[in-house]
Amino acid sequence: MNRSRLHPSSFIRMLLLLIAVLLAAGTGVPAGASASGIVNPKQIYTYEIMVRDMKKLAERYPELIRIRSIGKSEYGREIWSMDLGNGPAVVLLNGSHHAREWITTVLLMALADRYAQAYVQNGTIGSYRAVDLLDRVTFRIVPMVNPDGVTLQQKGAGAFPAEVRPQLLRLNGGSSNFKRWKANAKGIDLNRQYPAGWGNIHNPAPAPGYKNYKGIRPIQAKETQAMVKLARETKPEIAVSYHSSGEILYWNFLTPAANVERDRQLANAYAALTGYRLVTPSKNPSGGGFTDWFIQEFGRPALTPEIGRYAGESNVPLTEWDRIWNQHRDIGGLLGGEGYKLWMKRQKAETAKGEIRLTRSETLRRWPDPTADQIAVLYEGRYTVTRKKGDWYEIRTDRGTGWVPANRTLRGPFEKPESDTIVITQGAELFDSPLNEKAAAIQKKAEEAKALEIWRNWALIRIDRKSWWVRTSDIDFVAESPKPGKPSGKAPGKEPEQGSGKVPGNEPSEGSGKAPGNEPEQGLEKSPGDEPSEGPGKAPGDEPEQNSEQAPGKEPEQSSEIIPGDKPADGSDDGNGGIREPSAPGTVTMPEEEAEGGGKGSAA
Repeated sequence: MNRSRLHPSSFIRMLLLLIAVLLAAGTGVPAGASASGIVNPKQIYTYEIMVRDMKKLAERYPELIRIRSIGKSEYGREIWSMDLGNGPAVVLLNGSHHAREWITTVLLMALADRYAQAYVQNGTIGSYRAVDLLDRVTFRIVPMVNPDGVTLQQKGAGAFPAEVRPQLLRLNGGSSNFKRWKANAKGIDLNRQYPAGWGNIHNPAPAPGYKNYKGIRPIQAKETQAMVKLARETKPEIAVSYHSSGEILYWNFLTPAANVERDRQLANAYAALTGYRLVTPSKNPSGGGFTDWFIQEFGRPALTPEIGRYAGESNVPLTEWDRIWNQHRDIGGLLGGEGYKLWMKRQKAETAKGEIRLTRSETLRRWPDPTADQIAVLYEGRYTVTRKKGDWYEIRTDRGTGWVPANRTLRGPFEKPESDTIVITQGAELFDSPLNEKAAAIQKKAEEAKALEIWRNWALIRIDRKSWWVRTSDIDFVAESPKPGKPSGKAPGKEPEQGSGKVPGNEPSEGSGKAPGNEPEQGLEKSPGDEPSEGPGKAPGDEPEQNSEQAPGKEPEQSSEIIPGDKPADGSDDGNGGIREPSAPGTVTMPEEEAEGGGKGSAA
């Protein structure tokens, strides 16, 4: 008997592969995401590196990440904001209010990098599929609120114009070592600049300097002006302002009694995930912080984590990075899930009419909640809408009514083509769905195709038994005339048959973007501990309709017929009229998280 033996070089390759996997796990890369990202967290992370990395992220993930300046610092540096995700529920994250706390910038940039990788690679963010989370939530991130202060702390006065260097040295007590610096470069402590208990701030510095000077009035500094404007424009569901150090969590600033339990539950969940200790709030807290103001201004939850073990009057060393990352790599799942739940609770179910088209298979759920019970999996096709809530549509199918995410649908009206036959021009872009920004193929030559449907400036066509979407500007309709002695085969007034069958290889990518003129509505994985019967999607009036418009014995209206010749992705016809059982591949229910009890806190 011949026995195969492992060659030494093969053994070494396998060992190296195992080591690489273990290292990736140790750095906390979410499942499905690559360790080869854009952001390198183990370096002195300067303003210039941050701006470079933000631009690279926006270039690599144009359908997911958008960047813009929200204002300028006292010395003219742009204050950059980055949107990660396409959802209607917004969670605001910021870092580096204090100059020496720039490791918070590293954390926010690393989270954005890893979450974007997880999105395009169908990975996870905590207990959620990244696609489900980021299609329903937008993380609005300001990684470095205080770019002047960070630059001064890292590089010293030499990084500023020569004429202001003597002033900077005076503000620092004559020392050229700025490692302890917290304020902006004008000597104002930005986290003592917000109008919440500003007049009662404890132990304020008497004059501009490296820390604790609150300024002559609230919102005096340009940096705080930019943050107040952004928050008021955004009205986020949750705000988190990252600071360092101490591994503690502030969560309460004179919070109204009606909101205390809600906010405590979020803080407890954060503490359970990171191991941080909640700070007990004081009856007479020192205010002026961003989250102090946010809680009072919006009445919504806000957290101030102090990341890293206590480092004294200096920046947290980079040797703490792995510990910080392992504590926070899944935090987006918690914050995004809770933010979406808060948003959905404010949405009302409204009667809706018309039709939608699914351009990919989609799970039909009993409630407008991503982890609600599955009724079936629907094929591509047109369906009648009965109600809308938030970013969900309730539709009719031959299995009864159920809910699908609105952001993955096309909303009617849908029109009959001028002719069943079109000529598609050479070089035309072919799309799996109008919701995709990138074409799936390019038409190599002009040729005839069958026109199935018109939606806005798009045509659904079929070429060689495969369905595509193409812009109407790239097609010409062919006037049809019946052949002598042969009927045209088209009854007067008969609509062309609309298909909902799944064509093999004709599904849009998970990260589909927005087509010109089509703002897809957004829709999220269930938040931890949110049961379908009590979740954000379900409220009085959410119960599925029992086909109230249906005459006795009449089948419910829906357009889930499979286009003749088209088959599901597995090549079989399931016989369910375009509906698959919930056990079909691609249907996932994410596990729930449990939150533990904890104390109270007050932002500092």
